[in-house]
Amino acid sequence: MTDLDLNVDTPEKVATILRAAADQYRESTIELQSAWQDKNAGRVWSRIATRIERCAAAVDEITADY
Repeated sequence: MTDLDLNVDTPEKVATILRAAADQYRESTIELQSAWQDKNAGRVWSRIATRIERCAAAVDEITADY
């Protein structure tokens, strides 16, 4: 991932951007696991992606109230 631009016109779009970032980190995990033939390779990226997904879910909860 090269950048993460959270400068959006509506708060709801923040969750979408976070999910896209999480997807990119998961892709990195898969690429590293494949390249290294090691299931643990890139595991940290997968864990970061999971945390970002949780943040996106929290943003959804916040924006649902408005």
